[in-house]
Amino acid sequence: MRKKPMVLLAVILGAAALALAQVYDLTDFHALGRMYQPAPDGHGVGKDNGPGRGTHHPGEDCGRCHRPGGRAEGYIWTMAGTLYADRPGKSVLANGEIILQDREGQVVSLTSNQAGNFWTTSPLASDPYTVATTHGHEPFIPLYTLDSNGNLVTAAPADDPSTWHYKTWVRKGNAVRPMMTIAGAGGSLTTPRMSCNMHHGGVAHRAGALWVGRVPTLEFYPTQHLGYRKHIYPILRSNCAPCHIPGKTVTPRNSRTDIETPSTAVDYSGGLDLMTYEGSEVQSPLYHPTIPYKVIAYETIRKKGVADVVDPGSPPKSLLLVKTVEGGMPHGGGTFWNQGHPDYRALSEWIREGARNN
Repeated sequence: MRKKPMVLLAVILGAAALALAQVYDLTDFHALGRMYQPAPDGHGVGKDNGPGRGTHHPGEDCGRCHRPGGRAEGYIWTMAGTLYADRPGKSVLANGEIILQDREGQVVSLTSNQAGNFWTTSPLASDPYTVATTHGHEPFIPLYTLDSNGNLVTAAPADDPSTWHYKTWVRKGNAVRPMMTIAGAGGSLTTPRMSCNMHHGGVAHRAGALWVGRVPTLEFYPTQHLGYRKHIYPILRSNCAPCHIPGKTVTPRNSRTDIETPSTAVDYSGGLDLMTYEGSEVQSPLYHPTIPYKVIAYETIRKKGVADVVDPGSPPKSLLLVKTVEGGMPHGGGTFWNQGHPDYRALSEWIREGARNN
């Protein structure tokens, strides 16, 4: 297979051009500024756990009941969800840590119980410059007002959960998985406090969930003659989605900096689709700037594929591996394995055998 040096160089230079955010800083509390921030330390693990046992309904949207007027309005959470040991959601993960850092630098730490569930009543700071969107796209409507000089006159309502912006990490032992986005808690003034499960990607038949772990994707890999469809694609599907997928992959534009020029929103796929071998080309809708859901045009989103980030001549130097292994290049999605992990060994051997689309 022919090497793709220009693609690798472009990605490497793109990563190097971004300053590595090491600690909290309000001036760059956005997806671009926090992309490589490590998980905060120095706090008490699980210090913000909510009261109660909470072993019921793992994987469901906690906010359906734990809200004002809900069946469990006696226990209203600011954030809740379920933690899994793997992205497919085959098994819940107990004693994992869920870390949130809000706009003011406050760290909220939760520990998952035996059902994988976690929840808290701890407040999250409101972003006064929150922008409302229509499911992540136009129209972008500021929830604040400015004067003619650009000074803040009226802040976005602090009691609206969509203004509670935070960065999330999940950790279990030495496995850490960061979220790419600066998210809002979600919901609305009438139905607030949406669960984590509602905006961290689908998991099997469930609404969605957080996950972290170093569990191998498949229980068994042959030592040679690995197949792309049988062995490699399941690894990529389990670890690289929902970031490296076809189509538009831009962090939510939920704050003032995200819609201004230059925008702090990030294409978290980096122009790379790891769900396809050769890459993808998708027609993505463009929406009217003021009329909700009105499509005015389409743009073509082209992305490189798996074939562009492998080097059969030197498997360990393949971008697919150096961006995901411990001690490798910076990766917004964190590291997935060390060189002895079964998934890493399978990927490396498949690349050595020619990285065939077999």
